[in-house]
Amino acid sequence: MTDLTGTMEDLAEKAAAAVVTARGLAHEAGESAVTALGWAQGTTISYEDAFRAFARTLIEELGVPDLLEAKIELLGEYKLDYPQDYEPDDVARMQAELIRLRSLQQMLAGPSG
Repeated sequence: MTDLTGTMEDLAEKAAAAVVTARGLAHEAGESAVTALGWAQGTTISYEDAFRAFARTLIEELGVPDLLEAKIELLGEYKLDYPQDYEPDDVARMQAELIRLRSLQQMLAGPSG
């Protein structure tokens, strides 16, 4: 199995850097963006806002919305167009998964208008 430690650290650093830059937070030369974000929490930015911004950036960076869209398309437009090719229990599981994925997609999109 591949060691993803470096990749996760890079993603965390990239996400933190995006939050630090977008929020105009202090960032000392040579300091990790994760550290800068950590120091800013509770003083310059609330813990909740920092966490939400960090999570949103990771979600976008990892392409989660695109992956959800692709899986919804696969289930909804390809597999469920041919339910006769699957057992009834499998069709029911796919339908439940499609509902779950659409719900997650709506949550990630945030409140509308």
